[in-house]
Amino acid sequence: MKWEKCRYYITEKRLAMKSVCLLAVCLIVATAQAQQLWITDPLEPIYPDSNATERFSNEYDLYFPSGTVGDVHVLLQVPPGETFTITAFQDSEALPVAYWSKLVDVPVEENTGLDSRTEAYQKNMNPYVIRRAPFRIYEVVMPLTSPQVTADNASYTALRLSIPAEKMKERGQWKISIVATGATWKQNGIFNAAVSPAQLPLLQDSKFFYTNWFNLSRMEAKHQVARWSAAWYAMLEKYAALMAQGRQNSVNIPGELIAVQEGKIVLEVEKMYKFIETFRKYGFTVFESPHLMYRGSNDDWNDPELKTVLTGKRYYTPEGQRDIDTIVTLIRNFTTRYRLTHNWLQHISDEPTAVQARCYRDVVARVKSVYPEIKVMDATNDRDSLVGAVDYWCPLINDFQENEKFFREREKEGERVLVYTCLVPGGAWLNRLLDQEKLRQVYFGWGAAHYNTMGFLHWGLNQYYADPWQQSVIRHPAPGAGPENKLPAGDTHIIYPGTEGPLSSVRFEAHRIGIEDYELLQVLKRKNPDLAATLIASVFTSYTHYERSVEKYREVRKQLLKAL
Repeated sequence: MKWEKCRYYITEKRLAMKSVCLLAVCLIVATAQAQQLWITDPLEPIYPDSNATERFSNEYDLYFPSGTVGDVHVLLQVPPGETFTITAFQDSEALPVAYWSKLVDVPVEENTGLDSRTEAYQKNMNPYVIRRAPFRIYEVVMPLTSPQVTADNASYTALRLSIPAEKMKERGQWKISIVATGATWKQNGIFNAAVSPAQLPLLQDSKFFYTNWFNLSRMEAKHQVARWSAAWYAMLEKYAALMAQGRQNSVNIPGELIAVQEGKIVLEVEKMYKFIETFRKYGFTVFESPHLMYRGSNDDWNDPELKTVLTGKRYYTPEGQRDIDTIVTLIRNFTTRYRLTHNWLQHISDEPTAVQARCYRDVVARVKSVYPEIKVMDATNDRDSLVGAVDYWCPLINDFQENEKFFREREKEGERVLVYTCLVPGGAWLNRLLDQEKLRQVYFGWGAAHYNTMGFLHWGLNQYYADPWQQSVIRHPAPGAGPENKLPAGDTHIIYPGTEGPLSSVRFEAHRIGIEDYELLQVLKRKNPDLAATLIASVFTSYTHYERSVEKYREVRKQLLKAL
């Protein structure tokens, strides 16, 4: 081979090798920069192990009413344990790190049952769940204190960006750039938030009654605070603030504030007033008095005679009736003094049945003879036998839907109706459980707008019987409950105990969105009732028939906001 020909051959080989190397580098760079950040709707379930990311993109648009939180989720695929930085920019200005939270996953050990509890109870598979258990799901909203984030030890890491309500009033359009930066990579996303002029009412002006029963003992145990201490009140403020953020506007009064001291029934006026004022400061308007009666220490559902919670006396004894007179007189004097007559709800006995109905009615009659203006509300498991004794009926949603005619008749008599859920119902019914669509929590507001009911009650704000970070399904705590009688995933709680205070959840925030929708729908009903009815019917027709597509729901919510 001649030298010129040889030199040409060598040069061509070198160029070919350079091309191959350059191509390899490009492939490496392209692989490194493959999409690993997705912006997702906060109502979409996301998981630490597997997600349908082909349905997501790195840009997302959401519409909000004025006066709410502007929130969105960010899903990342980052090597486990790697540290990266997350930042959001509006017009090149970095938003505070306080707007960011990390989503923490919790377990779902068993699926909700087709009728109630878990599938183990009736041995029927429930097809109306978002995923077969066991699995883990992103649920807890844990605020960040630094933009430096350590990726979860899982396939995915999830974050939540929440623009505070006071900021969401400042502008109509937010274009927020989201940047995640690792040691060798950088990913970008866009969150477009449009703020409608439609204004949500302040919590104290809300017409939607919403309560989650608050367990003070669980708060104290989780945060190591002694009751009535300065630290206790400081923690109570944090709980009140979070509850108000979720649009809860009613709270149960601590039972010990009406107590037996030195053989005498007393109401601790100063403590009760300070407790109430703590919540009124955040917009609470309704206060639920502790139950006067119960079925007894053995929880005997077959005993027709109720007993006083405070002293254990059977009602049909002079002592039992005298105790009721004393307690109700103390309540009347307190609420009259502090102008709380129309902010007070009196519980008599939880879930009265036909067996206890006569005694329940007699207790109510005695209560009303002492305090005629007082309003009685209880979660009710019976209907006809309680007529005339209840001011605010609170049936399970399936009881209400299946017996709507009865409750409509009660409304004609000036009584009101709200609904509740607990470990029942399961299947396709709305509930707040971890293996159900987040839209089910949203639709409690739409259901109230559709049926013109007054609100919602749930027994479990923070009624932990186990560490909620580690266990979501627990054995039913009632005496004699069998091993397959379990409370379904998340039934005992809707918030979580953090190290510095309570933490919100994706479910709690979804429920808030639904209550906000209720407020907006009430405005539209006054303005254009036909359009309001059309919008409601397009996503919700009953507690078992509703739109399951988040995208479709968002389209209808957008129409609602534009109509206002």
